[in-house]
Order: sequence, then structure tokens, then C-alpha cells
Amino acid sequence: MDRPDIAHAMARLRAAAPLVHNITNYVVMNSTANVLLAVGASPAMVHAAEEVEDFAALARALVVNIGTLSPSWLAAMEAAARAAGGAAGPGGRAPPGGGAA
Repeated sequence: MDRPDIAHAMARLRAAAPLVHNITNYVVMNSTANVLLAVGASPAMVHAAEEVEDFAALARALVVNIGTLSPSWLAAMEAAARAAGGAAGPGGRAPPGGGAA
């Protein structure tokens, strides 16, 4: 991508103002929300197993960070991923510390 492509993509992102569902650890929760706000998205940090399926169906994207995994958060992540599975959109995987090895 060159600069005009990036500028166009950022303009489209800001215009869409997507709701982004995040299940991320406490270490990066605030930073993740601030970055999403800075690019024009609307972040929501929802990790309660009782809420994630309904919320994932409303969101335009799902971000899952497994940096500090616990059984209750794993259940929420799996439920959110199932609920978001039918949604169209980009996806990717970047394990925490993945570049450190």
C-alpha cells in the first residue's frame, strides 16, 4: 500500500466508525481502546461470558488477545468467536510476544 491507499483506507474506516468488540487482557485494554478511538473506531471491551455472544453479533469486528488466559475468559473468547464467525470482514492472528521468539 502506498500513502494514498492508506489515506483512503483510513477515511473509509473513519466514515464507517465500526463497533469493535475486544476481549483483551488488562495490560493492553486501555491502549487498545485508545488506538481504536484514534483511528475512528468505537471500541467496546466486553468479556463477560453472559454478554459476548449477543455483543459479537452487533460488532463489525472481534479482537481477541490471549496474553493472560483464564478458563472464564477462554469460554468468553470461544463464544464470541462462534457468534462472530458468520460476519464478513478481515481477520488475522498475532500471538502476544510472537515476534520475540
